[in-house]
Amino acid sequence: MFTFPETKNLKTMKLKYFTLLLGFSICLCISAQSVISLDRAVEIALKNNLDLLIAGNDSKQAQNNNHAGNAGMLPTVSLNVSDNPSLSNINQKFTNGTIIEKNGVTSNNLNAAIVFSYTLFDGKKMFATRRKLDILDDAAQNKFNSQVQNVIANVVLNYTNIARLKEYCKVLEMLLDLSQQRLDIISARQLAGLANNTDLYLAQLDLEARKQNLNLQVAGINKAYNSLNLVMNIKIDSVYQVENEFKDIAVFQKSNLDALLLNNPDKQWAMNQYNIALQAQKEIDAARQPLLKLNGAYNYTLSQSSAGFSLFNQSMGPQAGISLVVPLFNGNISKSNSENAKLNIQSSEWRLESIRQNIQTAYEHAWQDYSAAKLQLESDSIAVLTANKYILLMQERFKLGQSTIVDLKEAQRTYEETNYRMISTWYIARIAETQLLLLTGQLIGK
Repeated sequence: MFTFPETKNLKTMKLKYFTLLLGFSICLCISAQSVISLDRAVEIALKNNLDLLIAGNDSKQAQNNNHAGNAGMLPTVSLNVSDNPSLSNINQKFTNGTIIEKNGVTSNNLNAAIVFSYTLFDGKKMFATRRKLDILDDAAQNKFNSQVQNVIANVVLNYTNIARLKEYCKVLEMLLDLSQQRLDIISARQLAGLANNTDLYLAQLDLEARKQNLNLQVAGINKAYNSLNLVMNIKIDSVYQVENEFKDIAVFQKSNLDALLLNNPDKQWAMNQYNIALQAQKEIDAARQPLLKLNGAYNYTLSQSSAGFSLFNQSMGPQAGISLVVPLFNGNISKSNSENAKLNIQSSEWRLESIRQNIQTAYEHAWQDYSAAKLQLESDSIAVLTANKYILLMQERFKLGQSTIVDLKEAQRTYEETNYRMISTWYIARIAETQLLLLTGQLIGK
């Protein structure tokens, strides 16, 4: 996208300048064996990001909980077994005059039962609970989708930030190159008696300032790499090269994006929370209704004793029945729970509206940034081409002695500002593009 002045005919750089550029290349970790594309960076982040792994587990837990048994819609069956041996002393007197006195009597009571219970009616609470489990499952999935999109957006923005900084680094390298050329020309002229110390000192100061700017830019690039490594959850000092090509900004139609705004997972999650509150209200209201259960069991009992009235007793067989519980008064707990549930519904509704407003505002801001940046890029592209021609012209004029050092510095300033403005505008457009894709739920699968 960007073009820079040709430097094929420039003079050989001094050893100090060469060493600086060599260090710069090392700091950027330029390695043909280690290049990570944007798609690969996203893949690594989706695999390793800790926040995403946590959200994935939360989604799996909600999915595991979403079944009819957890809603109380299925019967429960249990096997209960108890075995109670004992050692005791017996002293018994019966009406017929029989007396039994014995020490160290052993006895054992064994009880076993298969118990069955099934809820026939609970005020439709089980249906409200099952619906709530469905919504909780959907809410967890929407939360996970939101986290996936946030991770992708973070990778895109951090990756793009590195590309932005490296592109601007090319501009600084070019300016450093020109400053070195200018110092070489002035030094040669001074030896010939055609330049004064003022121009020499200015050229030296400008070169040192350019070196410092480049060093600061390298430090910024290294920090940007660290930020991307953090998102991908890899070693913070991992070295690799990002693809340095500036991709074109996507072309959007606002009418299409408006319709896709409904896909925002955060908005869908807020709607889930509202619907969960509605089902919770139904569960609480159902607690005021009668509870009807079908109960059954198959019992086995064995009692043995070495002495006493009953030496052996065994029984087995099924039993069945229906139990009915009618709530009459529980200290107004149901009333307060119902009132709290209504307040929770109201809060959920307000929360939903707040999220809707925030999303809509962020969407409008992103669209405005996107539209303005797209227009600005067109004019910036023309300005960059002009600035490139201008600085080449002034450099040649300076070599021929047709312009002053002040004229050349002005050309350099214009060149730097124009390219910086274009790179910054592209970055703003890229941020807005990513934000629009994030808000409309389109980053998943990108």
